[in-house]
Amino acid sequence: MTNTDKIIGAVQTVWEALQGAHPDLPDVIVAIDTTGARHNLGYPEGKVIGAPVPPELPVHIDTIRAGAMPVMEHVVHVATHALCNVRGVSETSNRGTRHNKKFAAMARELGGQWPDGEPPHPVKGFSPVPVTGEAMPGMAAYVEALGRVLAKVDGLEELADTAPSGKSGTRMSLECGCGRTLQMGRRVAGRGPVICGICKEEFTER
Repeated sequence: MTNTDKIIGAVQTVWEALQGAHPDLPDVIVAIDTTGARHNLGYPEGKVIGAPVPPELPVHIDTIRAGAMPVMEHVVHVATHALCNVRGVSETSNRGTRHNKKFAAMARELGGQWPDGEPPHPVKGFSPVPVTGEAMPGMAAYVEALGRVLAKVDGLEELADTAPSGKSGTRMSLECGCGRTLQMGRRVAGRGPVICGICKEEFTER
């Protein structure tokens, strides 16, 4: 198992732990972002909920270099947007930049805790919401496990965001009848057929 596999697997485990407490969280495909071009699952626009292909959860390489807690806070941040999307909660304004009190409240459900008495950021509002040990009972063990994985990884600058996807095994390259292609982890692909919305044919491995 490569370093990339280990990191992605650890992040995927954290997401699945959050899903265990919040079954309405969607499945995701974890990816390491080395360019900064990717966004948090496309949220808060929410164009991916219910799509046949799970959205990506990109974790930027700089966040990974910063350590386990910044990664955890990033995952909780994205999960907060995801829950708001699923539950029909409008949590941002100003094109998704400013996070309102509804975002802070939803983040608390996932383990975030906005500091008491702290005013919102003038641009970002209630973001980022810190994750504390007191606010995330049961999650501390996952932070520690993630920290152990990251501590053993060398050469983080060499990680590519096209690497295999951890617990899902290597990514599969799939193609439908009209020639569109996509990549998906084997665990996710194994859950059932993925049907193209244009040609109505199943995506199959290339």
